[in-house]
Amino acid sequence: MVACVCCCPCIADEPALSAADSPSKPLFTDPHYNGSCDPEIVWNNSSQEWWIYYTARRATRDIAIYVGTPIGAVSSPDLVHWTFRGYVSFDAVPGKPDMSTTFWAPGIISHGDSLHMFVTYKENAIPPWGGKGVIRHYVTSATQPLDGWKLVNVPNFNQPDPIDASLLRIGDEYRAYYRVGKGGGIQWATSTDLSEWTPQGKCPGDVNAPARQRGFGYQEAPYVFRWRDRYWMLTDPHEGLAVYESADAITWTQRPRILLEPGTGLQDNSRARHPSVAVVGERAFVFYHTEPNRPYPTPPPEERTPHQKISYLQMAELSLEQGQLTCDRDIAIDLTSLARP
Repeated sequence: MVACVCCCPCIADEPALSAADSPSKPLFTDPHYNGSCDPEIVWNNSSQEWWIYYTARRATRDIAIYVGTPIGAVSSPDLVHWTFRGYVSFDAVPGKPDMSTTFWAPGIISHGDSLHMFVTYKENAIPPWGGKGVIRHYVTSATQPLDGWKLVNVPNFNQPDPIDASLLRIGDEYRAYYRVGKGGGIQWATSTDLSEWTPQGKCPGDVNAPARQRGFGYQEAPYVFRWRDRYWMLTDPHEGLAVYESADAITWTQRPRILLEPGTGLQDNSRARHPSVAVVGERAFVFYHTEPNRPYPTPPPEERTPHQKISYLQMAELSLEQGQLTCDRDIAIDLTSLARP
């Protein structure tokens, strides 16, 4: 299945981009339950494609929307044309739209000819949230990006019940960032081999400052990346995307939020949620999901209607203006001359 194509708004005084040049809005929605969310984008050097792995919520069901969920996958050679690849198989168990277990929010990093996934796992599908979970580490050859995933271990993070792992490599060191429940905040861990991890506790700086200082309380889905000689962390406080900046990816300084105000693109008329970023040369593209029919403040999960729970994957380009990370989701993205990683 290829994502739908629509015309995007154009930059003033510039020629219109054709659908062949610019990603569609929305970028993609899951073909079974219309619940694609929590995108994680990674370049697969073997297939020479971009792959997005996502949580496939069962949005159009009345109950058990957030559990019993597989990890879905779509791929693209150019960030414009996307093909649905199916659901990930773990340890040779085929992925399908309805699972007896629960998988959430994959974090993925390439290492040599392999892909490593750190994904939240729950051994049941009891609504609404399935109880406590753990982050599991799976690995596959880049030649088997859908059905080759094998369990490596359960990392020594602050387990149980962490979610939303994000992976970063700095020199010979790997870092994982994730959220821990019950006031644990955004934490991090370090490793030299992706297998043995040393928890480092809460990330220093503004990211774990008091809610009054940050301007919001709860946040999840930390995503860390390097761009323009700085490290950036995006988080999801359910009020747009929070932005933090760092010189060393350890201590974080808060910057203004992005993607809180609705866009004008199709199904992009709601605050951005749970991001991932692809850096290609000097350019950076943020991937996120929207729930355009979801009201805020939000009713409890099992009181939301299926219509309110539908979600879509979206894409926008990041900018750096006077040292601040910004994003105008309504500007069409010209990818005609984009170089490959």
